[in-house]
Amino acid sequence: MEYNAALIARIITAAVLAIFFGNGSVVAFNRIKPQWFEDWDEDSVAHGSLAEPRRILPVKLVEADADGRQRLPSSPWKYAFTGYFALTGLYLAIRGSGLMFEISVLCVLFIVLEMAVADQLYRIVPDQFCIMLAISAAAFVDYHEKWWEPAAGAGLGLGISLAVLLLGMLLFRTGSIGGADIKFFTCMGLIAGRTGIVMIYILTTLLFALYSVFIIATRRGTVKDRNPMMPAACAAVTIYFLFLWNAGDLLLFEL
Repeated sequence: MEYNAALIARIITAAVLAIFFGNGSVVAFNRIKPQWFEDWDEDSVAHGSLAEPRRILPVKLVEADADGRQRLPSSPWKYAFTGYFALTGLYLAIRGSGLMFEISVLCVLFIVLEMAVADQLYRIVPDQFCIMLAISAAAFVDYHEKWWEPAAGAGLGLGISLAVLLLGMLLFRTGSIGGADIKFFTCMGLIAGRTGIVMIYILTTLLFALYSVFIIATRRGTVKDRNPMMPAACAAVTIYFLFLWNAGDLLLFEL
């Protein structure tokens, strides 16, 4: 009876959070302050004219707000996102994950999904989302065997990202990873630890490569285009939480 009661509680929680996060992800994104999406004017930066820093908003965002349109249409996205959170939450509930772990994971996925939408639409990921992600790491501290694992994971995530950035600068003379991506992997390292962030990084790279090949093959973009990485990262984080959480020892991959 106790087992059945716990399972029912997890399933009910998953259903409620699916509705809340599925609809809330669209509502929250449409109500975010425009200032969150401000970025440096690339022309000013390119010419080194930073005496008077100039920050601008994405054109698509300005047009949507000026016309009174939703930045992210409610239909079909609130249904798609509700389905996404429902499947994820129910899988965690039925698998036997603890109630608090289930809630914590769905909260993280909500934040990462918002980051993915922002990157896809505007090629900008507000720093506020990274701050939220870092704060949410507190919910996962007890799931690590070593107390210093979150800090080590963040350091490794930052180190890998900077190494990739440096390699891109040396080989292609351009940044191969953005500042938002670096901050994302650092914050996810706080949550997932060393083994987790390595798996998330590998998954993100593979999914992003497949996505880029698809875009180029279907002639929707070229090699020179800057494709958003966060949608691939969102998929990678989802796969990690559902199937690979603390699975490093089983994969002979534990650091």
